[in-house]
Amino acid sequence: MPSRISIATGAICASLCAAAATVADIAGMTREAAFPEPWCEVEGVVTCSFATPQNSFTLADASDPDGPAVYVCGRLEGREPADVEGALAVGDVVRVRGNILPFMLEPGVYARTVTVERRMQLDPPREVRLADMRSGAFNNRRVAIRGVLRSARIEKRAGEDPLTALVVGTCDGVVRVRVYGEWPDLAECRDAEVLVNGVCVPGYNARAEFLRPEIEAVSREAISVVAPPADRIPRIENGVGRPAGAMTWNPKGGHGHLRRVVGEVTYVNRTRGAFVLQSETAVLVDVEDGSLPSVGDIVEATGFPTMFDDCGVLESSDFATLGRASVQMRPEDFTGADLADILGRDDSGEFDAHYRFVRIEGRVMRADILPSGGAELEVDLGTGRIVARMESAGPDFTAAFVDRPMACLTGVLKVNLEENEERGQGMKVHGFTLLLRSEADVVPVYDAASRKRFLMRIGVKLGLWALLPLMAYVLVAYQRSVRRREKAAAVAADRKRLAEDLHDTIAQHLSGARLLLYSVQGESDSLSEQAKGALAMAGDVLESARREMRDAILNLQSDELVTQPPAKLLRMVARRTNGASGVSVRTMLRGIPSDMPPGHKTNLLAVVQEAVSNAVKHGHARHVLVLSDPLPSGGGFTLRVLNDGEPFDAEAALGPETGHFGLSGMRERAGRTGGSVAFGRNGKWTEVRIEWRVP
Repeated sequence: MPSRISIATGAICASLCAAAATVADIAGMTREAAFPEPWCEVEGVVTCSFATPQNSFTLADASDPDGPAVYVCGRLEGREPADVEGALAVGDVVRVRGNILPFMLEPGVYARTVTVERRMQLDPPREVRLADMRSGAFNNRRVAIRGVLRSARIEKRAGEDPLTALVVGTCDGVVRVRVYGEWPDLAECRDAEVLVNGVCVPGYNARAEFLRPEIEAVSREAISVVAPPADRIPRIENGVGRPAGAMTWNPKGGHGHLRRVVGEVTYVNRTRGAFVLQSETAVLVDVEDGSLPSVGDIVEATGFPTMFDDCGVLESSDFATLGRASVQMRPEDFTGADLADILGRDDSGEFDAHYRFVRIEGRVMRADILPSGGAELEVDLGTGRIVARMESAGPDFTAAFVDRPMACLTGVLKVNLEENEERGQGMKVHGFTLLLRSEADVVPVYDAASRKRFLMRIGVKLGLWALLPLMAYVLVAYQRSVRRREKAAAVAADRKRLAEDLHDTIAQHLSGARLLLYSVQGESDSLSEQAKGALAMAGDVLESARREMRDAILNLQSDELVTQPPAKLLRMVARRTNGASGVSVRTMLRGIPSDMPPGHKTNLLAVVQEAVSNAVKHGHARHVLVLSDPLPSGGGFTLRVLNDGEPFDAEAALGPETGHFGLSGMRERAGRTGGSVAFGRNGKWTEVRIEWRVP
């Protein structure tokens, strides 16, 4: 079910499209309702006419000129300018036809035609408070506000008419007023009580967020002096920031006129253009012309009093230097317990600590040079920590605080309060900042703890210097160790290469010669006993040579055969074949135990390597797969070597009788562990199937 708000918005839009609208209808619209740019026709009275953009004005209902109003723009970039009959003036009753647009957060009208119907005389607007204007309830409406004129400056901007900008202080704060034209006589009314008639114009930032209200005055006649400036500016004697004098200092107490304060300058903030003046209490002086006094000057400052962060502030001030202090002001001694007591209070105004000239003692825990060229110290007071800042410091300033000594710090204590846009009292204290004037305001005091840290730091440095020879010796020893490892790796590579050469040449030839002798012995019945004995002896010699060659190869490969599992060794064989011949050899190995004896590893590697070699050399294979799976009954595994090379018949293949010993050697090596080797086809693949038993 639609809400009442959506029903009301729909009704407003429907009425705007169907018939003439009222100013109140448009002012009550939301941004969402204005986005479709509905057509409207509205009649009202001009309450303010703006020079920029041309033909722009605020429009209110003729029956209620002080009631809701909207902004009408007659010229927008990228759109046709409005058709306006002559120059518009305040009091013209006009009929506007155009589109409703969302200007920032307020609905307004982009005019297509503006027709003047008649003129009417407007009565002065009723007075309002700045606090009410800040709520946004008086945006684009006629208002009158009473306050003290703080400044009046003529501003000339390129391509635009000059205007006079006023700053008016009220009991709720400061409001800015713009009056078209040059009015130098307004500058002579500084500190006068004035009544300003105009239109409340909302100010926004680039993100369309409401910042503050300002007043657009129609003419010089809109500024009237209610009470002239006082002939003599009163001097504030006591209670600048104390509770007893807060109501006489705060404009809410009934005045915001110029006041004078005399005292000694205890701190100068050149970045902000302000200084701290202290007599019985402290006050922050914001300077208007940019020149600043020096620390120790006796100054008479004149400005407009207000309260900011629970501290008395003179704004838009000027000053006169009366001389130098004959005796340097003595700072008040503050301890960590004093600051903790202020932190525990609900109302910071109960204790007059703002911008006081104080001296504290604590341990410097951290000292840093800031990117701006200043310095920041973190000081432990026992009951808490405080940050001390200095606007400028030398690059060697922090060297004295490396060992965290105790220090005596003299400066101006700034009380940090909770952030609040409104000025007033009663904000909660959440910390302190000590404003240092120069490097002389920090005097290190080296106690036993800091001296101990100093000696430890010196001892560490001496120890590091003493360790340099040892570090050099360790570095040399490490380099020697690296060279030894590199040499050992090179020797191991040579041994491995030699073992492979022996295995592929001499070892296979010995095995083949032995098999030939066995075949001759099987047909030696026609030989003499002497010949039979020679054959047997030759067989024994070949067998002995074969065993010695096997042991030699095993010894040469012992580094890997002993330390590496068989699956890793098979993957190494695959990688070597990939790199040497360009053949793709892939492995998928499961079920091969990692604790096989070195002899079994040797036989397994020899069988697999012979199968891969035959596939590449004789079958001209381009892809080889080495797969293994555990036997279902356990106690071993099945290893298959598949290749896509030319098929062959193992039964018809050449054997030892013709000098080919590869297939017979594979069967013999597998048989030593109770296994077997079979040859055949598996689909499009040539398969060597090895069943390996593990004892």
